[in-house]
Amino acid sequence: MEATTSRLAIRDLPEQFDQTRIPETLDVLGRVLSEETGAQVDAFADSQTIIIPVPTSRLFAAATALRDMRFF
Repeated sequence: MEATTSRLAIRDLPEQFDQTRIPETLDVLGRVLSEETGAQVDAFADSQTIIIPVPTSRLFAAATALRDMRFF
């Protein structure tokens, strides 16, 4: 299955997400995106970026969920 990867800057997280608690943020993102897309979505992070691979066929649902969480 093809995947599209979204990258989000940790410094630009919405205020409801604590930049010092990235593991919790990743858990929330993974859970919400999995529920909204109907596919298993796991979020990862490096020192500056959150990386979210999403099945391309479910990209619209993921983008809508990220918008609703005020990521953009």
